[in-house]
Amino acid sequence: MSSFYKTPKGVGHALTKRVRLEGSVLIPYDSDGQLEAELKSSGVSVSVNNDSDKLLDPVWWLHESQKNHSFVIQSTVGLKEHSEYILKYGMQVCAQGMCLLERLSFLEPVMKRRDFLLSNKLSNMVIFSPRPNFRHLGSQKDSVTSAWFVFRHPDQWQDGAIVEYALDWSDLIDLDALANGSQVGSDPQAAASAD
Repeated sequence: MSSFYKTPKGVGHALTKRVRLEGSVLIPYDSDGQLEAELKSSGVSVSVNNDSDKLLDPVWWLHESQKNHSFVIQSTVGLKEHSEYILKYGMQVCAQGMCLLERLSFLEPVMKRRDFLLSNKLSNMVIFSPRPNFRHLGSQKDSVTSAWFVFRHPDQWQDGAIVEYALDWSDLIDLDALANGSQVGSDPQAAASAD
């Protein structure tokens, strides 16, 4: 797998601030450990795989389906053919739903995603601004907007989708300000959780 892409720092925190993740979650592939670290620091119980070959193995997915994962969480940017396996098996492995970090164009019902999009309910969408940087090398910005897409099994979600914006999600918290009871950064949900 290409090391051209990385998991942007802060995207896991942006998800856990806005979507309730109860029970255990599976990260089918986490090449740099960034997503795992952020979810664990938010108190989420995480199982993780670091071997991309397992994504192509239906027996591995079957084994994971017996572990009672509530959610599957994955950044699929840069995974190419591996994304097809995550879409095909991910919803079969989880009890509640799947969270995918992808570009907004993911919602276009092209042939390879059509069945997935029609079979599952979109419950949440968390759109990032500024755009996350997925690249290890080169430009510091991606040229398209990205979001967390949370899909649920149809029996787990009957309502429409909740669309939220993670504005200034990458702002770092000033530790001195936090220690003094205030917070630097403009994410009001982060400020509320610090109180």
